[in-house]
Amino acid sequence: MGMTTKPYLLLDAGGTLVFIDQDYLAHLADLQGFPVTGWRLHDEHFRLIHWYDTYVGNHRKLPPRLGKPYAQALFEAAGLPLEAAEKAGEMAEATHGERNLWTFTFPWVREALDGLRQAGYRMSIISNSDGRVAQQLSDVDLSHFFERVYDSAVVGSSKPDPHIFQLALSDLDLEPGDALYVGDMYYTDVWGANRAGMGAVHLDPLGLYGGWPGVHLEDVRQLVGWLPGYVAAQEAYDMRPLSRFTLRPGQRPG
Repeated sequence: MGMTTKPYLLLDAGGTLVFIDQDYLAHLADLQGFPVTGWRLHDEHFRLIHWYDTYVGNHRKLPPRLGKPYAQALFEAAGLPLEAAEKAGEMAEATHGERNLWTFTFPWVREALDGLRQAGYRMSIISNSDGRVAQQLSDVDLSHFFERVYDSAVVGSSKPDPHIFQLALSDLDLEPGDALYVGDMYYTDVWGANRAGMGAVHLDPLGLYGGWPGVHLEDVRQLVGWLPGYVAAQEAYDMRPLSRFTLRPGQRPG
């Protein structure tokens, strides 16, 4: 397949289309006696990602493991004392084992996807997940927008390993230049896509990545308006800012 007029859109799921159930987490914090708004937890998620990306960019190696459940780290970032964060985190992890907590979305996500579909864009999902991403999308009534779902736990490869991107491209009969990847983690999504020869758009809801190379949009709402300019003059955009980026020897990403 040659260069298409409209790129095929491959999208991340968590942090891009579906989000952690911030209202439920706020409820757990409240149970510990430390009220936190859902929006605070939403924002702290993206600050944690920025911390991760900044570490990787500065050190060219992966940061030390959190050593704690993700939800606990989020509660701590939102200001809960350690003991309260641990208890709320344990409750969140127990619930997540029963039902995936990344099943919250905003009305504007569906509106944006509908706008992209009406504009003639084909779409599929590439996500690092636990085998439940297809169900997550179904639970929030988004699955009908996508032709395929490539869940890392199902396909046996995870971002930023280029294999998961190459697998999707091959399955969809696409060349790397025919597609664009869209995701919220710079050194997972953009780097992974670039390693597979694909261009990528980074989503930066809090505006934390000013001055970082590449294309950064606030969220998927901006894609509908941004894409026509890209299609008309693709050479004007730096879609592969990490094509030459490597980790220090001994580091194994993904």
